[in-house]
Amino acid sequence: MKIVKDLSKFKIRNSVAAIGVFDGVHCGHQDLIKRMIRRAKKLNRKPVVITFFPHPVQVLNKDVDVSLLVSLDHRFQLIEKLGVETCVVIRFTKKFSLLTPETFVKKYLIDSLRVSEVFIGDDFHFGKKGAGNGCILKKIAKTFGVKVNIVRSVTHGNKRISSSLLRKLIAQGKLEHAKKLLGRTVSILGKVIYGDRIGKHIGTPTANINPGREILPPTGVYISRVYLRNKSFGAIANVGFRPSFKENNAINLEAHLFDFNKNIYGQEIEVLFLKKIRNEKKFKTTKLLIDQVERDKKKALQYFSK
Repeated sequence: MKIVKDLSKFKIRNSVAAIGVFDGVHCGHQDLIKRMIRRAKKLNRKPVVITFFPHPVQVLNKDVDVSLLVSLDHRFQLIEKLGVETCVVIRFTKKFSLLTPETFVKKYLIDSLRVSEVFIGDDFHFGKKGAGNGCILKKIAKTFGVKVNIVRSVTHGNKRISSSLLRKLIAQGKLEHAKKLLGRTVSILGKVIYGDRIGKHIGTPTANINPGREILPPTGVYISRVYLRNKSFGAIANVGFRPSFKENNAINLEAHLFDFNKNIYGQEIEVLFLKKIRNEKKFKTTKLLIDQVERDKKKALQYFSK
């Protein structure tokens, strides 16, 4: 997938575009993007996703600490899997947020991207103070001969699938519910960083992962699957503060990959949280911790053998 961050160096004509932040690329986002792709194929035009970074809330409400469902790189991976050929990233700044709806349409959709058709969600807002909505976009776009398709939100039960709802479910540890709304297993994509080598010292080497601003599930030990360079490994992952060794306020994510013993510092891996097997706890001795980790590994191996 081609990723475009500088529109001045990008030339395209008669594209069909889906516009949104797409945090999490959940089932609702997937439905919208797939509709756009089908339409582009029917018209023999290029399918394009237009997204924004940073998240608007991070720019407009800096006092609010918003965890994201996925990082930008993670978002790219998920969008690409849907069959998108090009993803345009518009830098969301305070200045950008002050554009009028008319200026946004003219500058980005018409002059830069020359879209012929657009897909948006029914909750899409844009322009200064969010003044633009689907109806306004239709009215403005019509003057340029651009068709706007407003896609109704996907619901599960009686609730609209949204990124905010998913953040709440993951924070509460309701991972199976979140999985249904995401259309995939809850996961974290991050780079392997140097840790304290505690796992290696107790005979269970772990990869310490920097989750960035992606939301983590509650603290505890999880049966996991790890993807590294398109290869899959069974694993156990720990989310927590490692109270048996030191007291701090920094939450850690580390994973022990089965049948794996290579140096992967600096590499990007994805950790999928399949099932929680226990809460985090403080052990009085290292031996008690080692014994518990062995039991955790045994549970995970039994899970994968089924």
